[in-house]
Amino acid sequence: MSQAYSQSQSGMGSQLQLQNRLQGLRNSIQNIQEIADDTTRACTIAALDLEEIGESEKVSEIDSSLRALIDAQHRLEVERALVTRLATQLDSETAEKEYMTGWQKNISKYEKMSEASKYGKNDMYREFRQQIWDVKHEGEPMPNLFEGEQGGDDSDEDLVIAGARVNYRCPVTATWLTDPVTSKVCKHSFSREAILDYIRGHGGKCACPVDGCSNRIRPQDLYADKVLERNVSRHLRQLESEETAAQYTMVQ
Repeated sequence: MSQAYSQSQSGMGSQLQLQNRLQGLRNSIQNIQEIADDTTRACTIAALDLEEIGESEKVSEIDSSLRALIDAQHRLEVERALVTRLATQLDSETAEKEYMTGWQKNISKYEKMSEASKYGKNDMYREFRQQIWDVKHEGEPMPNLFEGEQGGDDSDEDLVIAGARVNYRCPVTATWLTDPVTSKVCKHSFSREAILDYIRGHGGKCACPVDGCSNRIRPQDLYADKVLERNVSRHLRQLESEETAAQYTMVQ
């Protein structure tokens, strides 16, 4: 009886250690994904600078690197999902086999996908291409990225990114975004000082002030969104240009 109990406790201890290791692995994957997101933003800013000075060939190199990063992010997401499922199947004798089968099935399916499916439907990549296009074709609709792709158009002040609607006006002040920051939690964007004051006024953590969003945000959940800052500046320049043109027309 004592020996059986001891073996049972030992088994439970081993299982708990494995669960802790799996949790650590999930956390590591999450950290890598966040680094990948930061890298994507840095790539976008670098590509915009290069496009502005006519270094299209180097922009193409960054484009290829970004596609490779998207591929890596897909593998990370598959890994995260499989590790999460594995943590609930530690008692299963087929857990390891199911893990390997799931990995091979997912990766094989992804590798067979067309570029349009891999990248054309990726919001991060589409936004990257839109930014590059707007450098020299501001106000013009961007051509479809891949043959057979369905086109679409964005509203005047809104831009759809990763399923979230980003507005060029701050949800807190209703004025144009200044020094914009974006939440890693819900992808909503704000003027830096406005949202920090709002969070401080709610004890250091609060519900996102965007209507319908139930996520809670803290200062450490925000990152400086330099790409969005460019978008706002470009949008305001375009509005100013249109206003000037309208005034000129009235004078004529």
